[in-house]
Amino acid sequence: MTGRLKTDGRLKAMLVAHYRDAFLARRRRRPVAWVTSGAPVELLHALGILPVYPENFAAVAASRHLAVELCEAAEAAGYSPDLCSYARTSIGSMLTGQGPLKGKALPEPDLLFAASNICGVVVKWWEVVARHYRVPLFILDFPFVSERLTAHQVDYVRRQLEEAIAFLQAQTGRQLTRGALAARLRLSAEAVALWNQVQLCRRAAPCPVGALDAFTNLFPMVTLRGTRACVDYLRRLCREVEGRVARGEGAVQGERYRLIWDNIAIWHAFGLIRYLHSRGASFVGETYTWAWGEYEFGPEDLHDPLGSLATQYSQVILNIDLGRRLERLLHMVKGQRADGVLFHSCRSCKTYSLGQLPLAREIGNRLAVPSLLLEADMADARAYSEGQARTRVDAFLEVLDSRRNGSCRASG
Repeated sequence: MTGRLKTDGRLKAMLVAHYRDAFLARRRRRPVAWVTSGAPVELLHALGILPVYPENFAAVAASRHLAVELCEAAEAAGYSPDLCSYARTSIGSMLTGQGPLKGKALPEPDLLFAASNICGVVVKWWEVVARHYRVPLFILDFPFVSERLTAHQVDYVRRQLEEAIAFLQAQTGRQLTRGALAARLRLSAEAVALWNQVQLCRRAAPCPVGALDAFTNLFPMVTLRGTRACVDYLRRLCREVEGRVARGEGAVQGERYRLIWDNIAIWHAFGLIRYLHSRGASFVGETYTWAWGEYEFGPEDLHDPLGSLATQYSQVILNIDLGRRLERLLHMVKGQRADGVLFHSCRSCKTYSLGQLPLAREIGNRLAVPSLLLEADMADARAYSEGQARTRVDAFLEVLDSRRNGSCRASG
């Protein structure tokens, strides 16, 4: 096994630096905004606002096995166990002051910026935070895109973006310039191009990047998109991955199965992915990591930056219909030459998980590619059984083996 990417060693330093800046921001008179992952972060960077992501914070807490106790703190305060575990983790941390950042919670926000394009829960979650800290909140509403994005929908979001800019300027006393926003869009475009190149490299056999690296390397794409630091990091990542391809090095020794992962990672159970690696299963793509390559800004977009932002952020993976999600998944399975698809039916993320059964059926019908659906939760370990998951994985790999052996006999 080639092992984890060497570039990963820089991730911890970037993570530490990002949160250190957040804790020092008030002293440096830089406003801090808590933002949802689907918000147009380029606006914030262009205004010198430091974006902090409670969803990323919750993922960090889950990976360090702290999410359950924070969820329990939120539940003790009256929040339902059926609520998104990211929300419960964040709220529990907010209420207790505890968290994965050297025992601390996120620094208090100066303002809040939410977008409804990933789910409706974040809107209510951010309203809770606004009441708790008594800070202003702007909610950017995105119409759901069924079949195709219309000019009316783009205009609706564009007008809200104009309102958002006025809100951000009023709250911070800063003025947004066209040049500053254009610079951030160019940096986003560079980052997306590099990220997509890494994903294309995963078509190679053996696959140079596994799911562990793909999921962890999302941090710069999510939290630092639109910054030079993100571009510089991804350029190093891309060079290392291309080098692996040139040398024929794979993330998994003796790669036998090429799989696609659907949905968010099970952050507290990376042991399952390591187990799959030990069985020769390599993940050659994840719908969640690929989704961050959809923000494609071209030179022509700089002439209408708000229209481009409205267009790109309206079509994120959780704001499009099942037909378009199927098209993306079919493209991934075929392009990455996958043998099977593992669907993580995430108890918390119902927006992502609903529709997985018909997706699995269509993948099977159209490409004769089998699927496995595993029930778990991205942050709450109480909704997951490692033993049961491994048993089902073993059975799934037997199916792949039997199909391969049957093909060999047929061809012989």
